[in-house]
Amino acid sequence: MEVRFADLGLCLAGAIGDTVLEVAEAGGVAIEAACGGFAGCNTCRVRVLSGELSPCDPVEEPFLDSPGQRLACQARLVGPVTLRLDPGA
Repeated sequence: MEVRFADLGLCLAGAIGDTVLEVAEAGGVAIEAACGGFAGCNTCRVRVLSGELSPCDPVEEPFLDSPGQRLACQARLVGPVTLRLDPGA
């Protein structure tokens, strides 16, 4: 499953069900996850440019500012996707 980080010019491989954070970490992409990947912060936000991820979980909604934004620790692969990093503060 292709995960493209448009802003980094990088394409990584992941499996259906992997989180974006898992794929990024395995591929050497440094995505800050201050809470350790438990949806307790907004530092691992990404923006979906094309493709699709798992449905948004209610636990991540308070951390998102706009449509298309997801927490990398909660968003799971369902198909090829193109993203860009969109970190929170």
